[in-house]
Amino acid sequence: MRRSLIIASTLAVLGSGTALAQVQERLHWLGGDLPPFVWQSAQGPQGYAYELLVLMARKLGRQPEVAFYPWARSVKLTQEGEAYGVFPLARTPDREAQFRWLIPLAHVHYSFFALNTAPHPLGLEQLRAQKVVVLRGSPIIKNLQAQGFADIAEAKDYRDMLRMVSRGVAVAAYAGAPMLQAAMQAFGFKASDYRMVATLGDADLYMGTSLRLAPAEAQQWLDAYRALEQDGSVGRLQKKYQLLKAGGHMSGNGQ
Repeated sequence: MRRSLIIASTLAVLGSGTALAQVQERLHWLGGDLPPFVWQSAQGPQGYAYELLVLMARKLGRQPEVAFYPWARSVKLTQEGEAYGVFPLARTPDREAQFRWLIPLAHVHYSFFALNTAPHPLGLEQLRAQKVVVLRGSPIIKNLQAQGFADIAEAKDYRDMLRMVSRGVAVAAYAGAPMLQAAMQAFGFKASDYRMVATLGDADLYMGTSLRLAPAEAQQWLDAYRALEQDGSVGRLQKKYQLLKAGGHMSGNGQ
């Protein structure tokens, strides 16, 4: 009798340990204030990727949750952790082997935005001699370095990037065109005060995860996404946010 109780107790402990491991393996999503994909507002999280997360979580019978951190920290946590995902993450050659590229989001072109009062012309040749600002932790800084840019500032988010340009700290902000345009609207900047002056590079953006995420967990999210593709939900969200469909492959350097 006693031996049976010991065996039963041992199995209960092992069973609870297995359940705990399954909970720990569940994917935890991370993000930053990166319109139009995800950002925090007075009404809560918003954006294309967040709405997609809500729909996928509903398919899985889970609560849609995303934790907000400075962008560079979100990327680092995902790269080094076991059950983290981050979005939007650009699929670049140097990142290819560092993340699991789970859910394609959009294709973006990277552009420079300056104030309308900035001198003309202001193309790549002129910008090389000026200070430009990029998002901290973004690999697009390599695009600038490859083109001979030397005076490069980094900001924690798009709000700070636009603020630096508006105050004359930097001549131009360099990021994905749809991201900066959405940030102007989301954070109270007048779009009419800025103009796009040049472009440099493009990329596919994804919801990426840690390479150590359990394959079964990753597959559940992927299956949920594919079901949303088939019923037209993905297309409707892309149209709502005016985003180009990701090509599902590497394309230059990105966010």
